[in-house]
Amino acid sequence: MDFAFKTLQEFNDHFRDEKTCYAFLEQQWWNGIPVCPHCGSAKTPYKVKARGRFTDIPSYRCSDRDCDLPFTVRTGSIFEGSKVELRKWLQAAYELSTAKKGISSVELGVRLGVSQKTAWFINHRLRAMLVDTAPAMLTGTVELDETYVGGKNKNKHADKKLPGTGTANKVAVFGLLERDGNIKTHMVDATDGKTLKPIIIDAIGKGATIITDTHGAYKELNLTPDREYTHQTVNHISGEYVRDVVMHTNTIEGFWSLLKRGIVGTFIR
Repeated sequence: MDFAFKTLQEFNDHFRDEKTCYAFLEQQWWNGIPVCPHCGSAKTPYKVKARGRFTDIPSYRCSDRDCDLPFTVRTGSIFEGSKVELRKWLQAAYELSTAKKGISSVELGVRLGVSQKTAWFINHRLRAMLVDTAPAMLTGTVELDETYVGGKNKNKHADKKLPGTGTANKVAVFGLLERDGNIKTHMVDATDGKTLKPIIIDAIGKGATIITDTHGAYKELNLTPDREYTHQTVNHISGEYVRDVVMHTNTIEGFWSLLKRGIVGTFIR
C-alpha cells in the first residue's frame, strides 16, 4: 500500500470513514473492478446489503451460479474475520511504515484506540503479510549477527526451567539488516554455517557487501557461488568495533538492544 501522506492529520482527513477505506482497498487490489475471492470470477457481481456494524460499505455476491457466495474486499485477506475497523488497520499500516525506529504494540494500541493484545495481533498480521508477499532480496550493505532471546533461567517457574546455563535456556535468532532498508529475522536451531548460510543465500542479493563479526559460521561467504559477495569482518575479540567508519555491525546490534528492551517489535519467523 502506498500512503502519500505527509502527516497523520492528512491521513485522517482522507480516510474519514469506513466507506472511503473500502473504496481505497478495492482500487488497490481490484483496480476498482470487484473479483470474487472465492472462485476468481470477474463477472460483475450483485450488490447486496452490508451486514454487521457498518451498513454503507460495498458488499457483493458472486454472479457465477456455481459460486453465488457473498464477499467484500476484506474476504480472503488478512482483514477477514477481524472486528477491528478497516480504518484502524490502514492507520496501523501507515504508523508502522512511517516509524523510523519501529513502534511497540503498547504505543500502537494507544494510537489506534485498541488494547495492547489487539495492537500486537494487527502488528504481526501486517508484518507477516509483508514477508509473505514482498520477500525482496536484501542488497547494498548488509549486516549479519545472531543473538539469544529469553528470560534468565533463575526467573522462570520451576516447571519452565531447563538444564544448563547461558544460551542453553534461550532461543537463537539470526538477523540480516540492510542499511537504510529492511531487516529479516529468523529463529534458528543453531548458529553454525550449515544453518545460517542457506538463509543468507535466500535473503541477500548478488553483489552485496556483507559485514559480520569473526564468528566461524560466516567464513568464506565471498566464495558463495554466483553471488559475488564482498565479505568484511570486524574483530570484536581484539577490540575492533568500527573500521574505516562504515565497517561495523553496530546497526544490527543496536536493533537487538531495542528489541530486548521492547522498544521495537519485529516479525520473527
